[in-house]
Amino acid sequence: MARIRIRLGEKTKTLSVGALLIYLGIGVLFICIFWQFSYLMIYKTLDDEDLVAHGHDKFTRSAVREAERGDIVDRHGNVLASDMEAYRLALITDADYPNHVTDPKETAEAVSEIIDMPAQDIQARIEEGIENERFQVELGKEGRDLSYNQKNALEDGSIPGIVLTPETKRFYPNGDFASHLIGYAEQQGDTDELQGQLGLERAYDDILQGQDGTIDYTQDLWGYIVPNSDTVKPPEDGAEMKLTIDSNIQLYLEDSLDIMEEHFEPEELFAVVADAETGEILASGQRPSFNPRTREGFGNSWLNMLYQYSFEPGSTFKVFGLAAAIDAGVYDPNALYESGSYDVNGYTIHDWETEGWGEITYNEGMQYSSNALMMLLQDKVGEDKMLDYYKQFGFGETTGSEFPNEQTGTLSWESELQRKTTSFGQGSTVTPIQMIQGMTAILNGGKMKKPYVIESITDPDTDEVLHQGKETVVRQVISEEAADKTHEELNTLVGGSMERNPQYLLDDYEVAGKSGTAQVIDPENGGYMDGPYEFLTSFIGYAPEDDPEVIIYYGVKLASKNKSDTWDIGVMPGFNPLMERTLKYLTVEESEDEQEAEVIEVGDYAGEPLSGIPFASDSTIQTIVVGNGQEVVDHYPKNDKLLPYDSFFVKTDGDASMPDLTGLSKREAVLFGDFVGIEVTVEGEGYVNSQSIAPGTVLSNEEALEVTLSSNDPED
Repeated sequence: MARIRIRLGEKTKTLSVGALLIYLGIGVLFICIFWQFSYLMIYKTLDDEDLVAHGHDKFTRSAVREAERGDIVDRHGNVLASDMEAYRLALITDADYPNHVTDPKETAEAVSEIIDMPAQDIQARIEEGIENERFQVELGKEGRDLSYNQKNALEDGSIPGIVLTPETKRFYPNGDFASHLIGYAEQQGDTDELQGQLGLERAYDDILQGQDGTIDYTQDLWGYIVPNSDTVKPPEDGAEMKLTIDSNIQLYLEDSLDIMEEHFEPEELFAVVADAETGEILASGQRPSFNPRTREGFGNSWLNMLYQYSFEPGSTFKVFGLAAAIDAGVYDPNALYESGSYDVNGYTIHDWETEGWGEITYNEGMQYSSNALMMLLQDKVGEDKMLDYYKQFGFGETTGSEFPNEQTGTLSWESELQRKTTSFGQGSTVTPIQMIQGMTAILNGGKMKKPYVIESITDPDTDEVLHQGKETVVRQVISEEAADKTHEELNTLVGGSMERNPQYLLDDYEVAGKSGTAQVIDPENGGYMDGPYEFLTSFIGYAPEDDPEVIIYYGVKLASKNKSDTWDIGVMPGFNPLMERTLKYLTVEESEDEQEAEVIEVGDYAGEPLSGIPFASDSTIQTIVVGNGQEVVDHYPKNDKLLPYDSFFVKTDGDASMPDLTGLSKREAVLFGDFVGIEVTVEGEGYVNSQSIAPGTVLSNEEALEVTLSSNDPED
């Protein structure tokens, strides 16, 4: 082998070529390694991959800290919508996994006893999962939103193969309760985040949702957290929204809508209760509606009828033409005119009584709801000036409410015929919220108040008020003197000298207002529907008559049952109990020291003496006692709240005897049946006035109870 001599100073060293190549190779290798490490230290990348980021990903962990969605509460703080923990059930069908379903039939039967799903359907799902070699199967809607009690029952049953995953759901404790106003939120499949889908939940989703927080930390090779490596960004919970809605009044409204729906089976129903002085919306509801907890009825109607439903109002609109005529100085209640018809450019428009009532006074014409009178008054005011009055009352534009997509309605004013029919509420359209707003002007000295439904929006962490609802004067629509005179005239329209609309009279309160019957557009053939009683019937009323506290606007469209009653008694079956219960409730709240009535907290009094119930003597709570003993065995509600004029059911020891149910609503009568375990059948509408089992009768499990309800119709 060839050798190479290398002289080092005075010494000469001989190396073979092979050895030299080895030394050179080792040198090059070390140079490459040194270069690679230097490159990595300087540039921190390899094959275009960021090594710092790679190390960060390998050893750094991040977890999301979910923000709580803000509560929606009523004016007293009662929860209307809130987050709660629920659970999702899955069944492991992979036999290689330690905890898996071993007997599909046995597992299905055990699970079906706890969730609302037939055992055979559960078994089919399990067997399908096994056949298709799936790791797990879920049970759809029935296996989601399980309660804490259901979770415990499933776990206590030691059922093989079950897995329960916690998740957050939106809870609506009252069910079908101002549903289109409050709306609903649900989890999105891709993110599992709650998002508002309808109503205020959707309109204020960003504010209610809040911002999730995070916690970042570093772990070592063995999975332990490196001390002092965590960085926490706390979640920002969603804001709390307080509404002007009063849960008690809303409950009365929902009960009244149930009465009306059963009696008329209409295409549509709406009702709204407002504070006559401030414009606050105290309750609002409609039919069709839906239950946000179960989604039952969802999709039957997408409109929030308070803000998004525009319609021809009929004679209730005459209120505003009357106010305009009085303000313009052309209305004399004692002046005479010829009723029956009015000529408009060759067309003859009749009163609802085509022959009229002869020569009568303006006031009598208002009581009879004369179309001819309204057209005459419009001519006296002047069409341009009358249009301006209608606009001043807020028609043809939104109220500027907190609710999105509010409709403006339309003022049809192009032709002479349109202008004349508008005077008695046909042709032009309005929304319920516009009618409420316009009415506040008449009842507040001409100052129109802006209706509002959000009392406040508050940051829960800082208590900062992000939005504050308040009483707002939109403008002075008519003079104070004209408003007072209009108010006086309206006070004669229920039970006045012509004895019109006596059905709206109440025993304990003086009610005033204006009824309306409007023709309905035929969506298929155009024009108006002309079948018998095919119209929209409504009533806008207030009470007490001389010092109004409450305005209620109530409407029913196209009844399919008891049609003639829409003409004979109008919306009385729903309006009267709603007005009466609301006034009684508000009277309780207006105590001498002007403090609001407190919500009563209900505990668990089982085993305690009947006399020991803290609110047993409260005159605002109707206590229904089943039994002749002195010790409480059970009661409803329990660990809950009571509002004034709610009913409280109690079982005592001793023989269970039938109490007197007089005065209970349909809903309360059914609740009583559930409480004592007997079937209750209900006939009629309104409140209980008779029962098939006499008070004091000893009850048995086999007995059924029939109750008869009656309204506040004076002729009942």
